[in-house]
Amino acid sequence: MQSFDLENFKTINTIIERDNKDTTYKFALLRGVIEISQEYQHLGKESGDHVSLPLGLLIEKWLLYYYPLIESLDFLPQMHGEKADSAQKRISFRPLFRKVTDYYAGKGGFSVFYNDYVNGSIPSEISPTFSELIAKLKTTITTMPMKHLGRSHGHRDFSIFSYNNDARRIPARTPVDQESVIHYSGTFSFRNDLFLVFQYLGSFISGDDSLVCQWAEFTSKASGGAVAVSSVMETLRTLPETDRAVNEARQVYTKLFQNGHTPECVWSGKPINDIALLHVDHMIPFAVWKNNNLWNLLPALESVNAKKRDKIPSPAFIEKRSDAIVTYWDSMYEIYPRRFSREINLALIGSPEKMPGWQDAALERLGEKCDYLIEVRGFDAWSL
Repeated sequence: MQSFDLENFKTINTIIERDNKDTTYKFALLRGVIEISQEYQHLGKESGDHVSLPLGLLIEKWLLYYYPLIESLDFLPQMHGEKADSAQKRISFRPLFRKVTDYYAGKGGFSVFYNDYVNGSIPSEISPTFSELIAKLKTTITTMPMKHLGRSHGHRDFSIFSYNNDARRIPARTPVDQESVIHYSGTFSFRNDLFLVFQYLGSFISGDDSLVCQWAEFTSKASGGAVAVSSVMETLRTLPETDRAVNEARQVYTKLFQNGHTPECVWSGKPINDIALLHVDHMIPFAVWKNNNLWNLLPALESVNAKKRDKIPSPAFIEKRSDAIVTYWDSMYEIYPRRFSREINLALIGSPEKMPGWQDAALERLGEKCDYLIEVRGFDAWSL
C-alpha cells in the first residue's frame, strides 16, 4: 500500500470545508477530477511532479452532473440567490443547457441526449447550441473553480489545478461529440501526489458524507428549503439508462445464432445453446464503473453471470480468457467499427488512433484496471 503525506489530506479537507461556496462549481470540479483520476488514470501524462489529463473529460463530467439538475421540473438553484425567474443571478451555462434539455425533453431525455453525444449524432437543429454550451462549460471551468479553488489553502489563483491552454484547432466540419470534446479541449494539470490520493481514496472524499452530500445540502439551502436534500441527492446520482447499449450488444450476439454459430460463454467457455440463456455481461460491473461501452459487454451464460454479479474478473482470469474476449471484440468491431474503436481507445488504450496490436494493449490495460479495482478499491476478485 502506498504511503501518503498527511499534508495532502489537509489540503483537500481545507478546500472542501473552507473554500468559497457561492456556487456548486467547486463540488463539480472536485467530483469530476476524482472520478477521472480513477477511471482514466491511463490517460494521465506525467511531467515533473505534475500530471496532466484531457480537460474534455471534465467537460463531459459536468454535462453528466448538471443535465439532470437543469432538466428537473423543480428548480434546483446552483448558486446562492439563483431564482427560476431571474435573468441576472444564475450559473453561467444554465440558459444554453436549458435549451438542450428542453430540446430532448420530448425525445427521450437524458439517455437519448447522451447516446447522441457519444455517437456524434447530435441533431443539426440543436448542434450550434450544444457547441456553445461546450464552449461555455470550458470557459466556466477554467476561469471559475479551476482558477479560484484552493485559495483558502494556497492564497493564490490556480494553486491546485491549472488549465494548460494547449487546445488544438478543431478541423473544419468536425462534429461536436465525445471524441472531439476530449481531443480538442486541451488539458489541465495538478500535482502527482494529489493524483495518487484521488486514485486511492477519492471514493471516500466524494462519498455521501462529503462532496455529493454537501452539494445536495447547498442546493437545498439555496432553494430556501423548498427542495429536500434527499431529492437533490437522487437527482445528482441520475445516470443515462443502460438498456440501449446492452440491447445493441445483444443484437450482435444474436446474429451469431442466426448465422448458424453457437457462441460460447466468455467466462466458462461452455456453449450457449439456447438464446434464452444468453446474458450480456458487463465485464467490469456497471455498479462499480459506470461504463456501458461495447467492449465491456460480452455474452455469458445466465448461470455464470449470476455467480459473477458485481465481482471483478482477476487479471489472471482475464489472461486465461483472453482469446474469447478478443474474439468477441473482433465481432463487435465488425458491426460498429468507428464506435468500438473510439470507446476502447478512450477507456482502455489511451490512443486516439487504432493501432497494430491494439488487442494486446487493450487486454493489458483491462488487467491493470481490474487489478486497481481489486487491490486499491477493495472489490472482490472473481474467477472460475
